[in-house]
Amino acid sequence: MTTSRDTVIVKGILDSSNTLKITYIPAEGELNLEDRIETSGLGGIYPKGILIGKIKEIHETKNITDRYAIAETAVDFSKLETVLVITNK
Repeated sequence: MTTSRDTVIVKGILDSSNTLKITYIPAEGELNLEDRIETSGLGGIYPKGILIGKIKEIHETKNITDRYAIAETAVDFSKLETVLVITNK
């Protein structure tokens, strides 16, 4: 399982698939099915610990730096009608 210091990049397009592609997985990082993907807090945009989704597929490649995974989003965005954002400010 990746540790709190392991950082990966998660990309996605909001469509009916509700999936995200996980890339830039550290060579020493270990991913497991059903691992939780959460925001890291790096960059200061999103606070640490917001659930993004869970790993559903892991794709190993010949070159370990090219491996990737697929995560299912924690939210079905097609069913959201209203979103409320609460901040500390």
